[in-house]
Amino acid sequence: MKVKIFTEGGFGIGLGHISRCSSLYDEVVSRGIEAEFVIHGNFKNVDLLKGMMVKNVNWLSEDYLNNHINNTDYCIVDSYLASEELYQIISNKSKKALFIDDNARIKYPKGIIVNPSLSVDGLNYPQNDEYIYLLGDKYIILRSPFVNVKKNIINKDVKEVLITMGGSDPKELTPKILNGICKNYPLIKFNVVIGNAFRKANLIERIELNNIEFHYNVDAELMKNLMLKSDFAITAAGQTVYELLAIQTPFIPIKIAENQSNNIQGLRMINPHQVIIEHEDKFFLKRLEKEFKTMLCKDKRENLAKLYKNQVEGLGNKRIVDSLLGEIDMEKSILIRNVKSNDIDNVFNLSNQDYVRKYSINKEKINWEDHISWFNNTIQDRNIVFYVITDDMEQFLGQIRYKINDSIATVSISLSDLIIGKGYSKFILLKSMEKLFSERNEVNEIIAYVLEKNIPSVKIFENAGFLFHGNHEGLLKYIYSKEE
Repeated sequence: MKVKIFTEGGFGIGLGHISRCSSLYDEVVSRGIEAEFVIHGNFKNVDLLKGMMVKNVNWLSEDYLNNHINNTDYCIVDSYLASEELYQIISNKSKKALFIDDNARIKYPKGIIVNPSLSVDGLNYPQNDEYIYLLGDKYIILRSPFVNVKKNIINKDVKEVLITMGGSDPKELTPKILNGICKNYPLIKFNVVIGNAFRKANLIERIELNNIEFHYNVDAELMKNLMLKSDFAITAAGQTVYELLAIQTPFIPIKIAENQSNNIQGLRMINPHQVIIEHEDKFFLKRLEKEFKTMLCKDKRENLAKLYKNQVEGLGNKRIVDSLLGEIDMEKSILIRNVKSNDIDNVFNLSNQDYVRKYSINKEKINWEDHISWFNNTIQDRNIVFYVITDDMEQFLGQIRYKINDSIATVSISLSDLIIGKGYSKFILLKSMEKLFSERNEVNEIIAYVLEKNIPSVKIFENAGFLFHGNHEGLLKYIYSKEE
């Protein structure tokens, strides 16, 4: 098996897709799985790709995909150029496919759809059994140097400012900012990132200002260090925004593309007073300098750093690859054990989640005192088998209970939103049943009661081999027999 990543980037396209796909490549390879990076575009000497197995080829054709994908390949696609027909070929030919999307661009075929944005409000994704959705800030993709690193000091006076317009600066804003802003602040050092896909880098280099230092083809480690030492940044509102949020370096975002709208919306959710500079605003420099002056205030930068805290966890890469390679890693990463007394808080919090109560027979929230009494009685009741689901780091992921009456067990299951919709539910249910049958030999039948409106749970039980045995006023009964 192999993971094949298809994307595009370079001159006229930018390096955003290459950047986030490179992070997924690293995550795959770190698990000992072979990966291949297939990139369409005109680029050269991209530090992001050092040490990777890269093919620079136009993969945007039916012939190429039909000849280069087989049924053991896991595929990741991050593209604005690929047609629905090409996505369909990838879905059909591969063992499993994952599609990265920013704006519900097309109707995707069967697979995992990832929108790793600060906000997905306003985007309509079709709901059916062919899709697994990974949407929002829990799936933000970060390069590894930006994980668990924070800016610790906010200086009183601004000494350094970072300017980064992405890998290609498609709107050619860098020279405009240097001439319009940097020359007005001779005591501030400007760290200016020049990507290898800049079309007019030679013109930028002709700007002779003593307070400018150019940084070329910056890798992730150097970019991290530039962010940490700069008092704030002027940045395009793309992938770099996530890295700045993770590090908690204040920044002025500039919208340079329509696909950054979700990021802009997300930034305004974090900070309702967030000022966004539009690249095509005829008063672009005037608005930028006004916002620049506000960032000279230490209190403003301190407040922004506080707002950024914990907005980007840094677990998006892992969660995305977990979903793609779930059947490979599932046995190792998802564990089922007997409940412990110290699980009481996690069980309480999960049981009171709105999505759990919505599909419970009793929809009222549970109070803590009642929960303590119920929990203690339940774990001491020999006729109740109580399992807890965790990952290999002991993170709580859900609960499954079996109430036993002679040879019949009635199952109740609730899972954390960390794993809902990722294709793990059937595996967890079957694994818990296997454990139950091995521990309680007298059990040969399991009953599940499911609300008719709870379509996801209906599908889980049906796919696990449970047979429908009636509908009583919207409450469906399913039975699994060990002999069947």
